[in-house]
Amino acid sequence: MKGLKKFGAIICAIAMIVSSITYYPTSNVSAATALPKNVIGLVANSKSGSDTIENAIMFAWAGADDPANVAGYDPTVTSTVIYIYKDGKQVTKIGNATKGGVVGGLSAGSYTAKAANVNSMGEGELSETVSFTVTGATLNYTYPVNCIGPKTPAGLSYITGNPEVPADNPAQADNKLGVAWAASSNASIPSADSSVVGYNLYLFDAKTGTPYRRVYVDGITKSNVILESVSAGEYLAYLSAVDAEGRESALAATSFGQSSKVTVKGQVIDNAQSFDKPNQPNLPLGLSILTEGIDYGFTIAWSDVADLTGQRLNLFVDGVCIKVGINGKVASYYENRLATGTYEVEVRSQYTSNNVESFGLKKTVSIKADPGLSGKTPEELADPAYSKYEEPTTNPTTTAENETTPVVETTPSVETTPSVETTPSVETTPEIETTTAATETTTVATAETTTPVAVETTTPAVVETTSAVKTTKPQESNTNAQTTTKKQPSQTTEKSSVKVGKAVVKKAIKKKNAKKISLTLKSVKGATKYKVQIAKDKKFKKTIVTKTTKKLTYSVSNSKFIKAKKLYARAKAIVVKGGETYQGKWSKPKQVEIKK
Repeated sequence: MKGLKKFGAIICAIAMIVSSITYYPTSNVSAATALPKNVIGLVANSKSGSDTIENAIMFAWAGADDPANVAGYDPTVTSTVIYIYKDGKQVTKIGNATKGGVVGGLSAGSYTAKAANVNSMGEGELSETVSFTVTGATLNYTYPVNCIGPKTPAGLSYITGNPEVPADNPAQADNKLGVAWAASSNASIPSADSSVVGYNLYLFDAKTGTPYRRVYVDGITKSNVILESVSAGEYLAYLSAVDAEGRESALAATSFGQSSKVTVKGQVIDNAQSFDKPNQPNLPLGLSILTEGIDYGFTIAWSDVADLTGQRLNLFVDGVCIKVGINGKVASYYENRLATGTYEVEVRSQYTSNNVESFGLKKTVSIKADPGLSGKTPEELADPAYSKYEEPTTNPTTTAENETTPVVETTPSVETTPSVETTPSVETTPEIETTTAATETTTVATAETTTPVAVETTTPAVVETTSAVKTTKPQESNTNAQTTTKKQPSQTTEKSSVKVGKAVVKKAIKKKNAKKISLTLKSVKGATKYKVQIAKDKKFKKTIVTKTTKKLTYSVSNSKFIKAKKLYARAKAIVVKGGETYQGKWSKPKQVEIKK
């Protein structure tokens, strides 16, 4: 834990980088009566002095919230969107773009970009086109078509291999990779965004451009993570912010002045993971397998009390699981049941909701049997409680398009406004929530992200339909002919070959005058996560909160709970298989017990 306390130096460095970008709060915006003014002075920088960040670009422009920007000052502006094109085709749309934000995850090549301000009336006209070149590897990765979620995080930096971080820091150890960033909860920075619920960290093999691993980090206040069991090699790391609906920001790259690659030392481990696979849990910090000074058997230890909520720590010997659910509240576990011999010992963490496992920490040990016990083989000690994750053998059949409800974004159109691209969100369900945002009016069906399998980056096949409208945006060509509505197949449906069990809210408790409700859910077989709602009525017409969680014991907070005399909770199970998402039925309403 000593090393963890030394994060201060690197976090301060990150804060200095982020604070160097001029920031003007935009919370008190004026009411809009017309579309916003154009973005002024858009630039795309691939270098800062002698510094170049591979596979990334930094956007900047004159702030609409800066009175000194006379031509572009517009207090009604609530956000800015950036359209990025390659070979004349749109690569992505970045909503809630941050001025001075470094966007990573782009393959090497030549690009163009345009930007537009947004207010309550919709998007303004597109700016002048800027051109830029991205250097680095050709990434084997399809960038998300719509990054219309939270603001892109800032201040991404490597802890591993950073000379400012002490050598005894856990992130500097073999086969570990540590990164830090500016938390989205920090209201004083441009990338602050209260809608964030967590982050996705993407790792690429820097030499081949192939995906290595994707890791979900839960919590808006998180500002660093140390990954265990990373194969020796050279990596590129990118970070996105995720909101409660599962929408993802653009990928942030390391800051200018920081290395764009990180080298991990240690053993070469064959444990690459496609981004299409479910996210995996992390192993406890400082995990180790010890035999020194131990007479019989061996000990599993870690740095401190491990929070294994929603996870179980499992022990394997020669590939056989001999212990399911090691107690994380005690910082060690002693195993002395084996016969004398040499064994390959492995520790993995596993999600209780879907049995997805982490990559294991392995060590070959030679031990003596405890003379007070009858030593056994790993097969004799096999724990019957172990359940292995099973990948879907076939992709579930998605129901016909007319049986699903795609989510559609629309932007008010005027003759001088660039055309609109109407795109369904990544996940849709029959349970529809309507959110009026600054960037677009979106009928949002709840997508999830609080579990590491939540956010998928695959781009579904596109079916195009056209209707005659005068338009010029967002395609680069300014042809006033038709607007193209692109509909992607819905990835979420309840009508399928996959049956999802019905969830049950076992307990719902709140203290009088408190804003937090504690929930306990019944586990549903195969469930990846659970959607939870709190309302003032049994029919849930007055829903206060909708959240998603991977945990069976979960707390929901909202100031509206404090004075409420009656509250009700319900939940539904969600299963993700083969890139498709399926939701069960809502549970029966459970009245929240209010205790004095």
